[in-house]
Amino acid sequence: MAKSAGRPTRTKAEIQEFRSKIGKHALEIYRAEGFGAVSMRRLAKEVGCAPMTIYAHFEGKTDILRFLWADVLSDMSRDIEKKLKSVVGARERLRTAAQTFVEYWIIHPDHFRLVFMSNDVTRADVSTFIKDECTLAYFLIFSDLFQEVMPEDLEAEVRTDTLLSGMIGIALCANTIPDYPWSDASSMTEQLLSSIIE
Repeated sequence: MAKSAGRPTRTKAEIQEFRSKIGKHALEIYRAEGFGAVSMRRLAKEVGCAPMTIYAHFEGKTDILRFLWADVLSDMSRDIEKKLKSVVGARERLRTAAQTFVEYWIIHPDHFRLVFMSNDVTRADVSTFIKDECTLAYFLIFSDLFQEVMPEDLEAEVRTDTLLSGMIGIALCANTIPDYPWSDASSMTEQLLSSIIE
């Protein structure tokens, strides 16, 4: 029996590893030159393959961005989960998660810009990603934690959304206007939490 020509079929693990390799190079280009500099042709050159190989793993540039967003949000979520393992008490768990969330985006300003400030991305692209259940789960952790603190609260959704937008705002200010003498981000996060939970 004759062998079929071409590359053998990749395993799921190999496909994921290759997608991660493409994502790693895309993130490096993004960090150095912005998302506008990321192209399928350039990625193929960086990775050492034909552009069609990139297209076999990603539909296009926006699909790569979604992959990077998911990777960054997963990394942020792991930070929160790691810190919460040793924390007891509903209020302390919410406080720890909020502090870790803000701290993550300040420590990783390039990740913040990638997720919350990406250029060359349409509203439809962002909307599709944000409505994805996996993406929402990264933010709904705060809804769950808030329910632990105030289980009977009828305004839990509004309070959670206020907390999320406030935390993102703190990180936004720290990342985009760093020369302003902002109060300590941790103190601002505590103030935000206090105003929402009271």
